[in-house]
Amino acid sequence: MRRFTLPRATAEHPVRCALLALGLSLGLTFVSCQDERSITEAPQRPRLAASAQASTAVIGPTGDVFLNIDATNYGSSATLNVYTWPDHKIANAIVLKFGLASIPAGATISSATLNLNLTKSDATADPTYTVTVHKIVNKNPDLSRSTGYTYDGANTWTQNACCYNNIPLAQADIGAPVDTKSIDKTPGFKQWDVTSLVQGWFTTPTTNFGLLLNSDPSKLRDRYRYFSSNEDPVASHRPYLAVAYTTPDTTPNPTPPPEAQLGQWSAVFPAPIVQLHVHLLSDGTVLSFGRIGDPQVWDPATGGFTAVPSPALLFCAGHDFLPDGRLLVAGGHISDDHGLPNTDLFDPATHSWQVGPAMARGRWYPTNTTLPDGEMVTVAGRDEAGMLVPIPEVWDGTNWRQLTTASRALEYYPRDFVAPDGRVFDAGEEQPSRWLDVTGTGSWTDGPRRNFSAWRGYGSAVMYLPGKILYVGGGDPPTNTAEIIDLNQSNPVWTYTGSMAYARRQMNATLLPTGDVLATGGTSASGFNNAAGAVHAAELWSARTGTWTTLASNAVTRMYHSTSLLLPDGRVLHTGSGDGANAPRELSYELFSPPYLFRGARPTFTGFTPTVVGYGQTLNVDTPDGASIAKVTFIRTGSVTHAFDQAGRLVPLAFSPVSGGLTVTLPASRTTAPPGPYMLFLVNANGVPSVGRIMRLE
Repeated sequence: MRRFTLPRATAEHPVRCALLALGLSLGLTFVSCQDERSITEAPQRPRLAASAQASTAVIGPTGDVFLNIDATNYGSSATLNVYTWPDHKIANAIVLKFGLASIPAGATISSATLNLNLTKSDATADPTYTVTVHKIVNKNPDLSRSTGYTYDGANTWTQNACCYNNIPLAQADIGAPVDTKSIDKTPGFKQWDVTSLVQGWFTTPTTNFGLLLNSDPSKLRDRYRYFSSNEDPVASHRPYLAVAYTTPDTTPNPTPPPEAQLGQWSAVFPAPIVQLHVHLLSDGTVLSFGRIGDPQVWDPATGGFTAVPSPALLFCAGHDFLPDGRLLVAGGHISDDHGLPNTDLFDPATHSWQVGPAMARGRWYPTNTTLPDGEMVTVAGRDEAGMLVPIPEVWDGTNWRQLTTASRALEYYPRDFVAPDGRVFDAGEEQPSRWLDVTGTGSWTDGPRRNFSAWRGYGSAVMYLPGKILYVGGGDPPTNTAEIIDLNQSNPVWTYTGSMAYARRQMNATLLPTGDVLATGGTSASGFNNAAGAVHAAELWSARTGTWTTLASNAVTRMYHSTSLLLPDGRVLHTGSGDGANAPRELSYELFSPPYLFRGARPTFTGFTPTVVGYGQTLNVDTPDGASIAKVTFIRTGSVTHAFDQAGRLVPLAFSPVSGGLTVTLPASRTTAPPGPYMLFLVNANGVPSVGRIMRLE
C-alpha cells in the first residue's frame, strides 16, 4: 500500500477534558507519576481510612505499528492506518500495546477507553468507516519487528485467507470485536470501549499481547482512516488509554500539619531600603525602590540585594510592564504632592535603566495600565506645581499622547483594570466607578456605584478572574467589608461578598495561583496610619465560596507603604512600611508560605517552556503529574505600591491531560490578558501549585 505524508492534526482532546471534568466533579483523585514531598512539609502522624479512592490513569502505548500487506515494519511511521484494498479486503491493521504498571495492585478497573487521533480520511462520498477493536491472542507480537507476514520479524502469524495474496495480517490471531465504531471524517480523537479487554490484562498480565484495530471489509477499495501514532511529533496527538479504577484506601494517610490550615511566616530578614514599590521581573528577581536609597534588585534564590541606581527619584510614581517585559515608571518625586514628568524604563534582561521622553506634566501618585494593544495609559497624580493632573496620557512605545477630551480629576492611585470590552475600568477609591475609553482623544463614562458609601481609601482591589474584581477593606474608619463586580455582564453592579475578620486600611490583596486572594497587613484603627490597630493575621478569600479564612500572623507591623508580591515559588513577599506618615522605617521583609505549600507534593515541570508565547497558542507542557492537574492559571507578574498591584490579573487556562503531560491553551483575547510577563502555574486536585514558569505574552 502507498504511504502518505500527512499534515499535523490540530484537534484538541475533548474526551480528556471531559474525563478530567468528570473526575473533578465526582471528587476523584488522579494518578501522579511521582511521589515527592514539599520541602516545607512537616512530619505527620499516620492514620487509616477505609473508603475507596477513585483514580484515572492516562497511559501511553509501549509500542504501536500498523500492519500492511507487505513485509515492511512501519513502527517508525507517524500514522496508524486502516485501509480497504482491493474491494472488501482488509489491507491494514493497527496494533498497540499498553503497560498497566501505573495501576496499583488490587485496584478495580471500572472503565477503559482507547483514544486515537484521526488525521486523514479518504476523499470518497462514503461518510463513515467501521473500525473494530480486538484482543490479540495466540501470538505476542514484537511491534518493532512485526509485519503483515510475521509477528516478530521471523515467525509468521497464523495462516488464513483474509487478505490480498493470503497475507495473514494477524486476522487468525485475534478475538471477536470488543467494540465497533463508525468513524466519520471529522479530525480529532475517536474512542473505543476496551474495558473488558483491559480488565483481563490486569487480572492476567500474561495474556496482554496487545490489541488490534481492523479495517472495514465492507467497503470498496481505497477507503481508509489514518490516526496519529506514538511517533507523531505533536505529543498531544498521540494514542492513549484512559483507565478509571478504584483502590481501597487502607494505607497510612498523613494528618495535615497546622501549617496546612494556617500557612507559615518566615523569620524577618534585613533589607537595605523600605521596599514600598515592588515588581516581579521576567527573570524571577524583584526590583524595589522607596523614598530613601537606591533601587534594589533582590534575588529570591540567594536573598541578596544589588543596587541599581535610577535616573530620577521614583518614589510615588506609577508603573506597569510593557509587552517586552520592561517596567515603565511614570512620574516620580520632587517633594510631597509634587511629581516629576519623567519616563524611566527598567530592562530585566540587563538590569539597567533607560530614559524616555517626558510626559506633558509631572505625576505623583498616578496609576499605569497596560492596554490590550501594548500601549500604556497613565492617569491621575499631581504635577510639578502640586496641581491635580486631569488629562490621561498614553505611551505608544516611543512617545506620549494626551487624551484631551478625557479630562477628570481623580483620586490618588486609582484602582484601574482593562475590562473585557477593552475600556479601562476605574474601580475606585471613590465610591462611583467609571469607564475610560482611550480611543481617539478619550472619554469618560459613569459606571456603577459601590455599596460601601465612603471612599475605600487604601483598600486593595484585584481582578481575580477575567472581568471580575474584588475590592476589599479601606476607608476611615477602616471596613472589613468586600465587594465584587462582574464586568462581563451587560449591566454590571457591585455586590457584597464575605467580610474579613479584621477591618483594614493600608493593606494588600494578592492573587494566588489557586485563584484565592490573600490579604496582608494594614490597620483596623481610625486615622490615616494608626499603629494601635495594626493587623498581623493574614486572611484568605475563596473566590468559589466568597468566604474568608484567618491564617497565621506575621511579626512586623506593616501599614502605610507596605507591599505584598506573589513570587514564582508560590510564596508571598511581604515588606515595606514607613518612609512617610511619621511611621517607623521597616528595613526588612518576610515571606509567607500559604497553606497550599503544606498539603503534599507539588506538581512539577520536567521540560522546556518557551519564554515568549503568542495569543491562542497551544503549549505542550511536560510534567509527570498531568493526570492530577485540576487547574492551570496564568498570573501577570505584579507591580505593587500603595495597597494596589497595577499589573496583576489572573486568567484560568484551558488544558487537557496527555501522555507525558498536558496541552495548555493560552488566552486568545488581548482584553482578557493584556500583553506582558505572566507566570504559568499547574495546580493539582489538592490545591497545591507548581513553581511558576515566567513567559511573555506578545
